[in-house]
Amino acid sequence: MYFAQGVPAGLMSIALPAWLVSRGVSAGEIASYFAVVVLPWAFKLLTGPLMDRFQFLSMGTRRPWVLGAQLGLTVSLLSLMLVDDPAQQMGLLMGLGVLINVFAATQDVAVDGMSIDLTPLEQQGRLNAFMAFGKSVGWSLSAAVSGVLLVSVGLGPTAVLASVISGVIFLGFILVVERDGERLLPWSAGRYRGESTQNSSLSGLFRGIGQVLWTRPSLVLMVIMFLDGLAGGYGHALMPIAAVKLFSFTTPEWSQLVAVMGLAGAAMALVVGPLIDRVGARRMLMSVSLLVVLHAFLLAETQFLWEDSLYVRVMLSVWILLGPVTMVCVLALAMALCSSSSSATQFAIYMSVANLGSSVGAKVYGLFSEGMSYPDAYILLGCLTLAMLAVLLLHRYRRAEEGRARVRSAPQVNLGIGTGRAGLYWSGAMRCPKCRAEMELLDVDGVQVDRCSECRGLWFDAGEVDKLKDRTVAAALDIGNVQIGRQHNTVDHYRCPRCGGHMLRMVDPKQPHIWYEQCAECYGSYFDAGEFVDLATVSISDLFRRFGTTARE
Repeated sequence: MYFAQGVPAGLMSIALPAWLVSRGVSAGEIASYFAVVVLPWAFKLLTGPLMDRFQFLSMGTRRPWVLGAQLGLTVSLLSLMLVDDPAQQMGLLMGLGVLINVFAATQDVAVDGMSIDLTPLEQQGRLNAFMAFGKSVGWSLSAAVSGVLLVSVGLGPTAVLASVISGVIFLGFILVVERDGERLLPWSAGRYRGESTQNSSLSGLFRGIGQVLWTRPSLVLMVIMFLDGLAGGYGHALMPIAAVKLFSFTTPEWSQLVAVMGLAGAAMALVVGPLIDRVGARRMLMSVSLLVVLHAFLLAETQFLWEDSLYVRVMLSVWILLGPVTMVCVLALAMALCSSSSSATQFAIYMSVANLGSSVGAKVYGLFSEGMSYPDAYILLGCLTLAMLAVLLLHRYRRAEEGRARVRSAPQVNLGIGTGRAGLYWSGAMRCPKCRAEMELLDVDGVQVDRCSECRGLWFDAGEVDKLKDRTVAAALDIGNVQIGRQHNTVDHYRCPRCGGHMLRMVDPKQPHIWYEQCAECYGSYFDAGEFVDLATVSISDLFRRFGTTARE
């Protein structure tokens, strides 16, 4: 299914623009095409709440949405056969591109949600790797094949082949159920086998969305995301036009270069992940963005080398490589701010802002392309990235500055990312790392805590334990069965339910019989039922329990 998402991307965003240049379509029209067809990805924010609200559970939580979106993608790709002369039908082509991306973006959200629902926490790192690999292979092969077919047989047969591939994937997915025992088709036998769900009204799903936005760190981050999308959209409009018109690339040559270097960039992005953990997302983004600025200025000032095909190929390859790496850094920066209970809503808004910036950036190039030389165009690309760097210097995130949301009865929406298309998934409430049930959201004096709806284990974000370590508060929060808590205390190898980081096995220094786990990345902590009350209650018996407690290995 991740491969299926790459098929329209390779055709619509890589091969087709280069082919349009070779067909005599102006730079302004191609830039407008980019600006319009990317818009559905800017409104992915709306899709997740709709999926949470409207469900056909007997076929699974997400599977009906995946099937519907994939079927729509298959049919909408066929609609490209209506375009006989793209130079004279750019309006129709843009409209069909929007339709195709509506289904592609919907499929993206649904598949991400299903994947995270069904994948154990300790395997989510591998899930992101498969996600990136599948998407990269999809759009790379699609771009390479489409680039050849567009030149040799035209848009109609190319669209038919893309639709056939999409349709084969759709038919294959019909044979896969989300969980054993659920319906294969609406009229088949079976019933929902997942955990209980709670559907809220759309107004409830969107309530409180503004409260996470109007803090200084969030506003600065939104400016960063917009400027990053602005520079990216501008570059994606400029580069294929320059490659064909200025550097004499054919459509197949450009498509194949993007395909090969895109795969290399995805692999490099996976390598950058551990570096981000080591040096921080902000520093890494500043370093990569500085390379983008230097690359753009160097390309603009070395016009005398533009006749050297090897130099041009290397410079264009470097630009393609830096794209996925920059995206990973931006996603990590946004994730660092999304540690509150409304994390998915925050992240969806940030990515929508970035995608909106991409649309505006493509349009900006279209407006200035006719009266601007290519060296000036590259200088402007560097200046846009430099503006993002300048705003990045103002980014100072402190956890204490996060906004506090109200109590909500609706289940929170969990968050995950990959390296392609923002990688956002909507997966219902945060899952308990011990029993995998949904965590319910509680508000205690303005501090939000997640409590498992089944085993009653408690999750605290960084700093919240110290704020709430009061006997009265603990008694109100920690209401679970102590015996069940002791049984779950033996489960201590799992990934952080908030950010997927490594969980450390901790011992309270004052009460060493209290064993809990803490994330090494976001510093959130998980307490089994009964442990938080024990932590908040210090008694004489605790002095004697020190001598009877074995050391935690």
